[in-house]
Amino acid sequence: MNNRIQLNRRHALSALCALAIAPAWMSSPAYAAEYPGTRPVHLMVPYPAGGPSDLSARILSEPIARALGGQVVVENLGGATGTIAASRVLNDTADGRYFFQGTQNELIIPPLTNRAVRYTPADFESVQPITVTHLVLLVRADLPVSTTEEFLKLAASRSANESLSYGSVGVGSLYHLITEYMGKTLNIPFTHVPYKGTAPVVQDLASGQIDFTIMPFQASMLEMIKAGRYKAIAVLSKDKPPVLAHLPSITETPKLENFEYMSNAAYFVKKGTPLEIKQKLNKAISTALQNPDVIQKLEADGRNVAKAMSLEEAHDFFSREVDKYKEMIRVTGYTQTP
Repeated sequence: MNNRIQLNRRHALSALCALAIAPAWMSSPAYAAEYPGTRPVHLMVPYPAGGPSDLSARILSEPIARALGGQVVVENLGGATGTIAASRVLNDTADGRYFFQGTQNELIIPPLTNRAVRYTPADFESVQPITVTHLVLLVRADLPVSTTEEFLKLAASRSANESLSYGSVGVGSLYHLITEYMGKTLNIPFTHVPYKGTAPVVQDLASGQIDFTIMPFQASMLEMIKAGRYKAIAVLSKDKPPVLAHLPSITETPKLENFEYMSNAAYFVKKGTPLEIKQKLNKAISTALQNPDVIQKLEADGRNVAKAMSLEEAHDFFSREVDKYKEMIRVTGYTQTP
């Protein structure tokens, strides 16, 4: 009898503890209706302050806060191709207090290629796409090519020992895998030179240390191109912004007609976030993206503002992206060991 009483007491104590640590929205039905309330909402950026990702967050945070009727705080946490920041969001409660600014480079490729990453794309839910950053094929100034066809012909003429070298922002990055995928698709060897960021890649391209790179376009590149530091050969997308209208799309090359890639940034929440909160974030972000000042600032750096989507459309778009990169990883055979 005493053992049964003790057991019941333990069960009661466990239940009380579970209630004590339960997320606020689970114990308060009014939480979703009151969101965001007086507590700040954190916009997690997976890179240090000052970079392109941080710039987007700073441009959007205030308009989103106004539309939400609360406070949005930009929080930067770099490292490990964005997986540290992604894990930080997943370690928090699924209550909309943290939402994540991510692309394929942080939420799709690392968990599909690196066993050390402890999350999957399915652990996140897309709330709203925000921007499309166009990728460009850049080559060193003295490489004797000026079109995609000439570039591919030169690359195909090289043996594996003398293949064209390319730089990327790191092993397993989006730009590494896209270039490897192009090589596998066309049966052309390339030599990968990994770096720890965008700046050293551009520096070595300008000084002729590497032959080419595929990089996200930034308006600052135009001055370097104009000064003859390196050449821009093509854009990897069909829908180009006005600032890139003079460059051909790589898809105009018959062998690469389906080779269309860009960096699609979106805002995500942890799976299981209440529907009402996701709807509020979706609406607030959509409102911010229609702000003329926001559009002007984002497009000034060569990005396109994404078309506003419903939650269902955002979910379907992200699912298609996951399938697309699963196929890329299958073809390249790339995996990253812990």
